[in-house]
Amino acid sequence: MVDSQQFKDVMARIPTGVAVITSVSDGAFHGVTVSSFGALSLDPPLACVSILKEINSHQRLLRADGFVINVLAREHTFFAEQFSGQTPLADPDFARVPHRLGALGAPLIDGCISWIECRPWAQYPAGDHTLFIGEIVDLSLGNSVDPLVYFDREFVELSW
Repeated sequence: MVDSQQFKDVMARIPTGVAVITSVSDGAFHGVTVSSFGALSLDPPLACVSILKEINSHQRLLRADGFVINVLAREHTFFAEQFSGQTPLADPDFARVPHRLGALGAPLIDGCISWIECRPWAQYPAGDHTLFIGEIVDLSLGNSVDPLVYFDREFVELSW
């Protein structure tokens, strides 16, 4: 049997990028910070994100017509904290979150490393999470090349 705390401790030692998954559902914008996302297929172009079933973001993503993987830059620590619930959440209009709307109407947060816009492709139960797979409909690179990295339960900088 795997000890759940040891599992969390081991997984925390894997450095990952950080993204905010944005979507529109029930007439409001929504975002959630994740570190479990990535590319899945080139043909067709697919990306994936893993969301804990017990959080509000899970239900919102189930109802959304698409989502954006906003890959955060190093200066986006505040957004990472905000969309993970560590600071006050963004309002439903994202009035204090600089953004523009993407091809599917979901927010693209300004200044990100990159943006990956997805239409729902499939969803699979994965234990206490759901694996959301999206067909990539648009993507773009930002100007920043300094990613926000999560390692050992904190945000760190890459050393070049």
